[in-house]
Amino acid sequence: MKRFKSLMAIVLIMLLIVGCSKNTDSPTSKSDGEKSGGDDNAPVNMTFAVGRVDPDVNFPDGQSTKDNKWTRLVEEELGIKLDVTLAMQSGEEYTQKLNALIVTNDLPDLFTVRGEDIVQLDQIIEADLAEDLTDVWEQHASPLLKELIPEEALEPLRRDGKLYFIPDVGRPDEDGSMTWIRSDWLKKLNLPDPKTFQDVIAIAEAFKAMDPKQNYGFEAGTSSYGMYGLSGLFAAYHAYPDTWIKDTDGNIVNGNIQPEMKEALKALQELKKKDLIHKEWTVEDDGERSRQDYINGKLGIHFGKWWAPEWPLQLLKDSDPEAEWKAFPFMSMDDKPALHVKETVQTHSFYVLKKGYPHPEKYIEMVNLVAEHYWGEDPQVDPEASELWKMAPAHMQPWGKNIVFQQSIEEAFQSGDDSKLHPGEKQLYDRIQDYKDGNDENWGIALEYGEGGSLGLYDSFNYINNEFYGAPTPSMVSKQANLDKLFLETFIEIVNGADINKFDAFVEQWKKQGGDDITKEVNEWYQSK
Repeated sequence: MKRFKSLMAIVLIMLLIVGCSKNTDSPTSKSDGEKSGGDDNAPVNMTFAVGRVDPDVNFPDGQSTKDNKWTRLVEEELGIKLDVTLAMQSGEEYTQKLNALIVTNDLPDLFTVRGEDIVQLDQIIEADLAEDLTDVWEQHASPLLKELIPEEALEPLRRDGKLYFIPDVGRPDEDGSMTWIRSDWLKKLNLPDPKTFQDVIAIAEAFKAMDPKQNYGFEAGTSSYGMYGLSGLFAAYHAYPDTWIKDTDGNIVNGNIQPEMKEALKALQELKKKDLIHKEWTVEDDGERSRQDYINGKLGIHFGKWWAPEWPLQLLKDSDPEAEWKAFPFMSMDDKPALHVKETVQTHSFYVLKKGYPHPEKYIEMVNLVAEHYWGEDPQVDPEASELWKMAPAHMQPWGKNIVFQQSIEEAFQSGDDSKLHPGEKQLYDRIQDYKDGNDENWGIALEYGEGGSLGLYDSFNYINNEFYGAPTPSMVSKQANLDKLFLETFIEIVNGADINKFDAFVEQWKKQGGDDITKEVNEWYQSK
């Protein structure tokens, strides 16, 4: 839904954007970069708006947003004076500030766009405000940089074959959810590890029976793939809500209206009758109740990401040192595999150079410097807990970095040789060793990156792609919010006991109220890309 909110904000200013874009080839005030003239030895100036100064960014040794490791490095190594003109936390406020700069035609030379603001990004490109980096990327990107951001990652992000930004991308199959189960409870009840979703339900019933007055089986959430959602349960019935998938004819269809969704909702209805779902599960919040239920020992099953041990499961470990969790792939109700949804594109942010900046090659040189600094022959790491990488003029990491790290760390523990670890891997290795020496504060890190860590599961997953990753189509803009509301209302009513055939009526309503129009537009987009 975030991208629809962003779109509505941008629609209000688009007339101004188009007007401003007419002046981008001949800006009213020249950039500092232009003032440097043709002297190759003169400093090159670049203004920079960075929207990643989150609360976890801690500046050591008197550094600041204006004067930090990265403003110093690019000047020392490349002769580029990087002037950070806007620095704030990633969020909607940053998006709004960037919109204001677009309206006033006062964009900095380099600026970040949040990954969830793909609508804003597309409007910037369509308004001809972004520099085409296609040629300078091919000519100036180092082999290391092209290895870190492979064509596999870039290809879906190009617009008509052109590259208008440097993306901060992740390997999509590194973001899938998995099933987390309290293994100390399995041991206490003498239960084997589950192999089917029937086993998972039986485990939920056994966990509830430990304390029938307070325990329940599955966390309360209506989100499809959020931290407190039911993604593993949907996958067990081969249902993939809020996902655009291919049918047997190769057409793109919406997972919310497929027959498998009806079966999943029917199963949820049965689980609710057995009190295996919280009585107030339909109440949407930020997950606070679920977090508290974990901490208070009411829940033992969590459908979450590989990093779940750090959040929220570490909270339980802190309150109950005996608690242990184990990760499993999704499990199926039948002989067909339960699939993990994989986004076609996984982007965290985009780095955009304003059209007309006179030294685009200098920007690619900066990105090369970032790549070499963190991932070259003599890789460096930021001071612990500083997160200074967020102040760099780009961010990239090995494709599937966390999976690679887990494999390297596991091998180091097995061989007893940590000498070949990347400094970032070594930091994690040391924290895991600290956990082995008795420090439970690093329990979560050990479950993720250690021997048998959750990141090692991804190679065993079976995936289904979410095929649509473009900006909202015209019908999505006007009709998607109503369709989402219709689905959620039907979802809640059925799980709370309504006739399961209400789902068939919902499908007809969904199609008539804009779903067919959206599906047509999605398929047109898919065929044209």
